[in-house]
Amino acid sequence: MKKIQYLTCGIALFSLVSCSFDTESSSADIVVDPYKINALTIRGNGGDDIAVDNGNHGSISGDDINAEAGTLTAGEWNDLNNWKFWQSLMQKKNFSEYQQEWQFFPSQRYSVRITDNMGQSVMDCRVELLGKDNRKIWEARTNNSGIAELWAQPFSEGKDLKNTIVIDYKGKKQTLNSPQTFMEGINDIKLKMTSTMPENRADVMFVVDATGSMEDEIAYLKKELEDVVAQVKTEQPDLALQIGSVFYRDEGDKYVTRSSALSANTDATINFINGQSADGGGDYPEAVDVALEEAVSMQNWSKSARTRIVFLLLDAPPHHDSKSLKSIQKSITSAAEKGIKLIPIASSGIDKKTEFLMRFFSLTTNGSYVFMTDHSGVGNGHVEPTVGEYRVEYLNELLTRIITQSTQPATATLLE
Repeated sequence: MKKIQYLTCGIALFSLVSCSFDTESSSADIVVDPYKINALTIRGNGGDDIAVDNGNHGSISGDDINAEAGTLTAGEWNDLNNWKFWQSLMQKKNFSEYQQEWQFFPSQRYSVRITDNMGQSVMDCRVELLGKDNRKIWEARTNNSGIAELWAQPFSEGKDLKNTIVIDYKGKKQTLNSPQTFMEGINDIKLKMTSTMPENRADVMFVVDATGSMEDEIAYLKKELEDVVAQVKTEQPDLALQIGSVFYRDEGDKYVTRSSALSANTDATINFINGQSADGGGDYPEAVDVALEEAVSMQNWSKSARTRIVFLLLDAPPHHDSKSLKSIQKSITSAAEKGIKLIPIASSGIDKKTEFLMRFFSLTTNGSYVFMTDHSGVGNGHVEPTVGEYRVEYLNELLTRIITQSTQPATATLLE
């Protein structure tokens, strides 16, 4: 397994590349060998609304490319762990307008950390946020750190202020009246019983945009995903791994969705993924809502699991109409209820509006935002995210790390 060594080296990409490669050339003139990345902790500048041309002109064919895993590069950003940073963005007009654009308003956040009577984190525990007349506002499950994220009406600007949190663990309930929002602190709740670990199981769905604009990277993506599954199985041989996949295009294309059901037969899904190709599309938006519905609501997700993840690989937003937005809200709500993290993976072509929609997805499902970078030299340009300092990693290593960490009991550190 290839590893990347990390070195903090300035803020701007120019200074990073200069000190890493000891050259006087500008960063735009340097071709980075993807197998020799040995630097990179950098800061997202978010300066471009769309990706700039990186000179790769990446239209390729899966038939004539010798794609290898460990080629694509990416970064990860967690807005939940950088809440003050997120709130500062939402104070800026150009970013706050995306909330109206997509009808996502994730502001009134309640973080719940659950431990048992032995002080151990309780994983995969059902937690509800109730409003007036005990009406359910939001439901989620605790992650590997025993933390659940609850939201007061994330699809509306109006909020319920007098709320109650109910913890339901193996049929026994505990209630927390007048919980505090995240800005006031974390709601620590201790069960009156000893918990047991959920089944050593992980469910992972790969949802992939297969329209023509994905042609520049899809041959590599297939190899990366295959390698992720192989790495997880090697590193965790006792883990009961289920994987599945949905490839999607748009209405009017040869198909809207094609899928391989979530299953322990990982070879079947890998064969399905390797048999797909990019085509169709035409306009910018695609059938993201249909693909999400199929991945979240039409799969046999485990009732008990260490983690459940949907990796959403895409380079375009959903259609901006009432039907599509309501479908997405329904899928997000269902994902949170089932304990499914939505982890978008932004490919070349993503613009700022889509970036923030993807970050809304990850926020409301206790996930993180992954974005591919230009450091691999593969594909067209990738927009620089509006984030703080992040590490550049190989995509396959990053996704393997996310799955592995999500299955391990841990004590979370929530940053401000």
